Amino acid sequence: MLSQFTDSSVYQRFNELKSGIIYRENKEERICLAFKLIASKIEEIDCIVWISRNHIIHTQTYRDYLDKYSAGFRSKLFVFPIECMSVKDFNFLQINNLVSNKKTFCVIDDSLNIKNAKTKRTRELLKLGPKFSYRLILSELPVSGGLVDYYTQIQFINPQILNMTKFQFNHTYLKKLRTAFQRPRRWSYPEQEVSLIEKLRPYIFENEFADYGGTQNYDIYCDLTPKEEQGYQEEKNLYLERRSQAPFIEIIHRFQHMYTICQNKVKTLFEILSEAKLRKEKSIIYVKFKDEVNFFEECGWFKAGEYAAINGYRNKRDVIKSFMNKADVLICTYGVDNLGLDMQICNNVIFFSQTFDYKLKHQALKGLAQRQTRQDVKIYNLWVKTGLDEMMRQSLLMKENIISNLCTMISKEEALKL
Repeated sequence: MLSQFTDSSVYQRFNELKSGIIYRENKEERICLAFKLIASKIEEIDCIVWISRNHIIHTQTYRDYLDKYSAGFRSKLFVFPIECMSVKDFNFLQINNLVSNKKTFCVIDDSLNIKNAKTKRTRELLKLGPKFSYRLILSELPVSGGLVDYYTQIQFINPQILNMTKFQFNHTYLKKLRTAFQRPRRWSYPEQEVSLIEKLRPYIFENEFADYGGTQNYDIYCDLTPKEEQGYQEEKNLYLERRSQAPFIEIIHRFQHMYTICQNKVKTLFEILSEAKLRKEKSIIYVKFKDEVNFFEECGWFKAGEYAAINGYRNKRDVIKSFMNKADVLICTYGVDNLGLDMQICNNVIFFSQTFDYKLKHQALKGLAQRQTRQDVKIYNLWVKTGLDEMMRQSLLMKENIISNLCTMISKEEALKL
């Protein structure tokens, strides 16, 4: 049974505020709830502008959800990829024409698509925001990188909630924290998080966050061999000599790529897979680089038919079907569309290489929350003993703590205590 708004005060509140947020892990449920709010305003509006990622809106399942819940007013629904937010793009011109000449209800699925205030698509959407008669944001998580992600979301919902610039927001809600790597970062503290959520609470119409509790989590640290350590240091020095200046993200990818397929980490992975095979369990391995997928396919450890791999060039549905029906191991990069993957059949999730992006790891664990029993699920994080991997580990831990705090504050149970 899909969730629905049963309290009339929800519709009354939306009528007054004309904007809001729905937090829901289940994609179909959040689409269903969005259309319930749309339906309450359907006589007032001329059209619905629905915006999401290009690769999402073109999946058949997603289109089926939109068709199902827009029944009766499908002719008013216009679906656009968020990537089209450019003044030179035909789709953007069409959106601009709609909001300029019609009473429009805008839905953004999901909110993290507009978290970066520096991107052109976010800037253009924020300019269009006041022109929409009604605005609704859908999301699985409140943020993915920290409280700073909230700024653009709130600006789209209602700039008057904060009535401050991004610079003012940073200094009001974030404090400078110097990490062990001497890189100053701005992070929030509970009292700042509570303050912001209380301002936003009237605009939150529904929340249900996934619970991944009950799983067995293992952090495994792997050493570089003396030869690998020497080679890593030499490659780093050579790279930095050639590039006197380089973007931090580029340096991260380059350095991590140098050591990710190290001897002890590969050995540890095969030991985990051997134990899983004895237990007759299936495993998913997440990697960051396509080179890692190629390495596992060519290393000779996996026998034909015992594994399936997604490397961007194969039909993902066929690969997933092979894993579900026959193969014991699925190898894939972060962010692949695992539509149709049943996590009920998988007992081991292995993060072979790490990422700073919390959302990618969150997406990788989708489906675990729906399992009837999670005690038999093992999650392995393989870390290499380098400064970069330790930086990622600390960053992910801080993000996880912030998101956990926000989800708790937003939940209905916590709201009763405040």
